Amino acid sequence: MDIQALKLELVQQLVSTNDVTVLAKVKHLLELLRSKAPGSKDEHEEELIAAANIFGQAAYGEVEPDISGLVLKESNPNYGK
Repeated sequence: MDIQALKLELVQQLVSTNDVTVLAKVKHLLELLRSKAPGSKDEHEEELIAAANIFGQAAYGEVEPDISGLVLKESNPNYGK
């Protein structure tokens, strides 16, 4: 993986983002990464949770349709097995 290309892509995405919540969460994630001792299990878990929160918040914008009221016509009998 080309680290410089990855950095450039991330910087371009941050510059084009106007969502204050996403930017604040990215800043918090970077602070977490810098403050923890390398190799601790808690650090890895916190990184994953922070990353999931950042991308989960950014995945659906205000213009996305509300699907909270949808009901399945048929349930999946194998779900959870």
